[in-house]
Amino acid sequence: MTNSDQDRDGRSAAARGYVLAGRVTSIGMQMAIPPAIGWWADSKFNTAPWLLIVGAVLGFTISMLELVRFAKDSENSKD
Repeated sequence: MTNSDQDRDGRSAAARGYVLAGRVTSIGMQMAIPPAIGWWADSKFNTAPWLLIVGAVLGFTISMLELVRFAKDSENSKD
């Protein structure tokens, strides 16, 4: 491999791509799973729509924090 194909820590472009794909998938799951659990809990405990709303807010907050962390990591890796 050439030097341009590797990151500073020796990872190839494919390895960096897999890491990014994993992080993006993780962010998507963080947005989807809490509302799904809230929906399920609403149907089980007959509290609709409150647990769904709590799950949606929780999922949104967690995913936004992860996006901020992702942006900071991307900015730091450019330096």
